[in-house]
Parts: sequence; structure tokens; C-alpha cells
Amino acid sequence: MVINKEETDNQAEENGQIIEDEEEKEENTEEIKEDKKEVIEYIELDPSEVYVPILMYHSIADLDPTNNLMVPTSQFEEQVKWLKENGFTSMLMGDVISSLKTGKVPKKPVAITFDDGYVDNYTNAYRILKKYDMKATFFIITDNTDKDPAYMSLNMLKEMKESGMAIESHTANHLELDKLSREDKVYSIRQAKDFLKNNLGIENKYLCYPVGKCDNETIEVAKELGIEGAVTTQNGFSNIKNGELQLKRVRISPIEIETFKGIFSEF
Repeated sequence: MVINKEETDNQAEENGQIIEDEEEKEENTEEIKEDKKEVIEYIELDPSEVYVPILMYHSIADLDPTNNLMVPTSQFEEQVKWLKENGFTSMLMGDVISSLKTGKVPKKPVAITFDDGYVDNYTNAYRILKKYDMKATFFIITDNTDKDPAYMSLNMLKEMKESGMAIESHTANHLELDKLSREDKVYSIRQAKDFLKNNLGIENKYLCYPVGKCDNETIEVAKELGIEGAVTTQNGFSNIKNGELQLKRVRISPIEIETFKGIFSEF
């Protein structure tokens, strides 16, 4: 077989040009991806003037329209879509605490939270949140993980964590902390912290009180165990005046979209 050197050189030049073209395309693609990154507009206020709506969800499913803790999947998607299209920035609990302390907050803030860790938080809510590139914090009852199929499995939690969702504590056993002895308070909070650390590598700093209740001793114990922020079921927007360990939330039940929009009228 006779090899034509000129043809070989020409082919090499063509291949080199193709590689350069492909590299240029990759660079352009990366630039496009960079352009698509969300630009968050922040404002700076006195911390006492910062109010963040923390939304409280439980179950996202279509099983029982009479259950006010179960928001239909279509309603939840409509709500998340509206938040995204109207420029709201979804915040994790760490973001909320930082904004409340410093006064630097997104122009349109919202924190989406889920209590208990029901499996539909993964099968329904997580799918919708990813679709609209929104973040949320999931407060789980750690003793239920991989023990009750009604709740999210460890593998589900790992996937959600890797995608940017926050997994935090709703205690180990969901017992009402204000009714427990100090020793049992410590156990319930610490067990959940240990589970999150050992199984998910999470340094748990945020807590959702079971049924939203706490007393002074509960707050003291939480602080001693390294909890930096905690949410209640008391209705309203969160503000530093309430204290980082007694943050208010807005309970979301099955509601029409116009009612949902009204929550954010001041934004």
C-alpha cells in the first residue's frame, strides 16, 4: 500500500481543525451555561427589617382532598412555577439565618420547607422542585428512615442532598419536646443529629420542632447541641426579633393559586 504524504498531512490538518472546532464549541457551550446561571438581586437592610416567608408543607399527593396537610401535586407545581416565574429566590435554612442576621437578603425571598419526610416529598415534590430549579429544606424524622415505606429512604435522601436540597432534623422520634424531660429532649435531638452525620455527612444545625412546639428548656438544649436555627408552626414571616430558634412559618394547605399569590403581596 502506497501512502501519499501530502494527503496524510492534509488529513492531519483537517483533524486538527475539527478538534479545535469541537473545543471551541465546548467553550461556547460552557459560556452559555454560565449565562443561564440565576442572577440573584440582593438588597441590604437593617436585620430587624428583614422578613422571610418560610412555607410549611407536609405531604404532596392527590390521595385525600379532605386532609389539610396534603397539598395536591398539581397545586404544588402551580405554586412553585409561579414563584419561579415571578423572580423569587428559594433559600435553604442556612441562607435564611444568614439573611436574618446580616440584613443582606434576596429582593424576593422564599424558603420552602417540608415536615416529616413523607415518601411523596421525593416522588412528587422533589421532581417538581428540580423541574423549576428551586431548592427546599426537608425536616425528617430520622427513626422512620428505611423502616417505614411511607417515609423517604436513605437512598432517596442521599440523592436529594447531592442535588442541592437540604436535609435537616425533625428529631429522631417526633415526640413533643416541650413535654419531655431534659434527658429525653437531648436524646431526641442528638440521635437525629448523629443519624444525619453518620449516614449523610450532614452537620445538622437546623431543627423543626415536632408539632411546632418548644419551651425555654428545649431552646437551651438545642443551643447546647449546636442548633443554630429552628422553626415553629406559629404563623407569619420569619424575623430576627422572634429569635433564630423560634422562627415563624406560613402553613400551606390546599388553596387556589390566587390565595397563594396573596401571601406574597408585599413583595
